[in-house]
Amino acid sequence: MKLKRLAAMFVAVAMSVTMLPALALADENEAAPEETAKVENTEPEKKEEPEKKEESKKEENSEKPSETEKAEPEEPAGKAEATEENAAPEETASAAAKDAKKAKKQPYKWSWDGTTLTISGDCSMPDYSKGAPWDDFRDSIKKVVIKKGITSVSKNAFAKCENLTEASLPSTIKKIADEAFYSCISLSKVSIPSGVTSIGQDAFRFCKNLKNITIPGSVKTMGFWAFANSGLTGVTVASGVAELGKGAFYCCEKLESISIPGSVTSIGEKAFDNCVNLQSVKLNYGLKSIGTMAFLGCESLASISLPSSVNTIEDAAFQDCSNLLCVYFSESLMAKYAGKMSDLFPGCSNMSPLLLETNTLAVKGKKAKVKYKKTKKKSQSFAAGKVISFTDRGQGTLRFGKVKGNKKITVNKSNGTVTVKKKIKKGTYKVKVKVMATGSTTYSASNWETVTITIIVR
Repeated sequence: MKLKRLAAMFVAVAMSVTMLPALALADENEAAPEETAKVENTEPEKKEEPEKKEESKKEENSEKPSETEKAEPEEPAGKAEATEENAAPEETASAAAKDAKKAKKQPYKWSWDGTTLTISGDCSMPDYSKGAPWDDFRDSIKKVVIKKGITSVSKNAFAKCENLTEASLPSTIKKIADEAFYSCISLSKVSIPSGVTSIGQDAFRFCKNLKNITIPGSVKTMGFWAFANSGLTGVTVASGVAELGKGAFYCCEKLESISIPGSVTSIGEKAFDNCVNLQSVKLNYGLKSIGTMAFLGCESLASISLPSSVNTIEDAAFQDCSNLLCVYFSESLMAKYAGKMSDLFPGCSNMSPLLLETNTLAVKGKKAKVKYKKTKKKSQSFAAGKVISFTDRGQGTLRFGKVKGNKKITVNKSNGTVTVKKKIKKGTYKVKVKVMATGSTTYSASNWETVTITIIVR
């Protein structure tokens, strides 16, 4: 019995051992569907991954602005900051300087304290041709102060401010417009700044108490009747002024003398008409034309000399200058108007045309030496007398000009100074220079004389 039980136990053990692989396989088969399901869920995700990448790229691209969007002015604040941070330091500094300059610019404004009108700003004055804000109290304005920054005095700005005695104009003023101070009958103190280029029509007309005025050389245009009917007794016209406009000093009855520089090429129609006390007029070489009735009725004028540069005199230029006795002409001008004196001088019964005396000039070129070492550092200059010998200087002011020579050697037209510019090479240079004397009230201008000067650079 025992043997049978043992045999049965062995058989049972053997069967259980043989069944183990089957059970293991069954377990694997049971687990397989779950693992297969996991793989199947993963693969589609792998296949969909490129699409997700493309979608993510599209999303990224949609976030980035297109070329058109970049060109639009509205940009995110952060991007603008980044651009400013990435900007070159020089550009940033330049932009900052411009912004600072803009910030410093002052707007136009005016104030009134009961007697003084003050105007300020970094701009030109508005056009007041149809009326100004201070029209209601023009008669109470005694002083006008225009601060630095204002660039013009506008049309009609202070016209008929009859109690205005003083006007202060800054150096920034470039233009005095039409009728700016028209009929300011009490105005006695005003200076035209040296930067003014234009004086308008009637700008100072009827300024009866204005005694003296200097017209700076910067003035290139002068409107009709600019100083007409004013109380001027003295006028200084600086070198550089190109013309005296029509009626510029018309009926300035107190004006006694005037000297017109050679920069003035024309005297306009009626410029000195009815200046009854004008006794002395000095016209300089450079003047080319005298307009009709320019000196009409200047009954105190006794003599005048017309420089040889004058080539045109309009009819009635000196009409009714009843005390005019002597008029000096150059030979060429006398020949041109020999049969027309009555047209130029009607009403001047005692006038005698006289020829200007011949002006002689004798000059000779000289040598001058320059040290090369000095020219390496700075330019070297010589006075005219160092390079030109004068045996006869003639009458009047000397004028000079360069005819031919090295570009690094210049000649001053006014005083004849010869300048050798720095970094000129060693050598001997021949320079042709022309010289003339402008003449005087009784002498014509001389002919141009040409000399050769020698500059030696060692």
